Amino acid sequence: MTQNDNSAIQDIAMAMIAYSGEGRTLAFNALDAMHRDDYLEAQALLKQSSEALVKAHDVQTKLLVAEANGQQVTINILLIHSQDHFMTSLLANELIAEMLKVYHKFEGMVIS
Repeated sequence: MTQNDNSAIQDIAMAMIAYSGEGRTLAFNALDAMHRDDYLEAQALLKQSSEALVKAHDVQTKLLVAEANGQQVTINILLIHSQDHFMTSLLANELIAEMLKVYHKFEGMVIS
């Protein structure tokens, strides 16, 4: 991290919140598509959700690498909130992806 430590951590936390929020919104949009029996749209939305969550994970990895390299990472409430937001978004994505498989199973379809 090259800027002021608090500023860098704030930027990382906000990026994680933004990417996680995008991922969660897309996952729930996929759930809405499933309710409309639009499984292809749901699958596409879940893929987009996963891509947003990968971006959040990449941002999170910056903190892990910094700490692994011996840098002191200041923990504050915004960083804790960003981690919480990221984890709940990951869980939403995973559960809705599993729901899509169940929907397909009941429709006589199998999705990988």
